[in-house]
Amino acid sequence: MSKKKSIEKEKKNFDFVTELDQIFIIGKGVSALKTPEQKPEKAEYWGANDIFKLPKRDIDRIFIMRDLYVTEQNKGKGMVEELNKLDKPVYTLGLYPELKNNVQYPIKEVIGEYSDTYDRAYFLNTASYMLALAIMLKPKKICLFGVDMSFGSRTEYMRNEKACLEHWIGMAIGRDIDIQLTPESTLMKRQGYENYYGMKLNKPDKDHPHDPVTLSPKFIQGKGGKCAKKYELVHGSLVKDI
Repeated sequence: MSKKKSIEKEKKNFDFVTELDQIFIIGKGVSALKTPEQKPEKAEYWGANDIFKLPKRDIDRIFIMRDLYVTEQNKGKGMVEELNKLDKPVYTLGLYPELKNNVQYPIKEVIGEYSDTYDRAYFLNTASYMLALAIMLKPKKICLFGVDMSFGSRTEYMRNEKACLEHWIGMAIGRDIDIQLTPESTLMKRQGYENYYGMKLNKPDKDHPHDPVTLSPKFIQGKGGKCAKKYELVHGSLVKDI
């Protein structure tokens, strides 16, 4: 029996787990090292490309959305052999006989979940494919580690890929899935600005740690309008004027 047929014979079915509390999507950014070493109960770790090499983390599913041969060339020769030593599914857009546990990413089902037309699909990087699929499993929470979209990275990240991931984060929030981002991540942030256009976010300082978080409209030269001057925020919700 040829090596190719032998590998195909060994392929397994890896069903998705439903009713998960958390899915961790792990990329290669600096915050990947902050992924908990002890995996929480009812959680899975999904890793992009060669993140399976991350020490002391048990990656459940591996996603390689770019051509396998190009990815191996970029990440280092021998990656296919390393993947075949793992008893983990490796999701790709096409199927590769070299991979023992290769699973084809369900692109048709994913596109159909969110739209009735192909031209509304929005997948600009591996993490976006992972997010879209994770949302379909309806976990209580999706945690992003190493998906930092650093401000110092190349233009493609900031102008295109960052917006793509924020689109899928919005999809998750709209389906009542909690999202956890790391402090290193630029997702849902604008460099040098707060997230409230026309308003100032006032946070407690170290001398007054129990003060409420407030929002106040920004008025030019102190000129105020008739709207409430400040709003107190509790758990991220507007609750009252103060």
